[in-house]
Amino acid sequence: MADTAVPDKDNWLGDIILRVKDPIGYEVNKATAAEIATNAQVQQAAHGPGIYLDRDHAEQMVKQAGEILAALENDQSLTQSLERMQSAAQDPVSVGFTKAATWNGGQPGAFAYGAGHVRLEILYLGELTRRLEKALGRTSENDHESGKGLGGIAQEGDY
Repeated sequence: MADTAVPDKDNWLGDIILRVKDPIGYEVNKATAAEIATNAQVQQAAHGPGIYLDRDHAEQMVKQAGEILAALENDQSLTQSLERMQSAAQDPVSVGFTKAATWNGGQPGAFAYGAGHVRLEILYLGELTRRLEKALGRTSENDHESGKGLGGIAQEGDY
């Protein structure tokens, strides 16, 4: 199995490596299974910590992450509106509530924390999706590098 994932130490998910194994289409005996398990342990020791997924599971994770990401992006406009809301009135109770819910002197309130959490979840799922797609061998980086390899034969958008 080729190791298609490279750790990215500059990223907050830099220590997580995702590897995708293609399914084996035949039954293996106990000796071969033991050899495969031992080889996986050796490979993991050589390459460091990571997560091994079969291709179907990785494909399913990409699909689910994309669906959740789309829902979070829809929710983001609502959370940003709550984060930036203005006080309904200028009385002390309304102003106090607005400060506690949004921003108070640079400190986030409940709605601001919620909006920040949604932003972080979007970043996390986006990075997870990019890493899964890279492990599956289908990224725009690969497409871009392949295009360079063609020596400019096909320009972007020319089909």
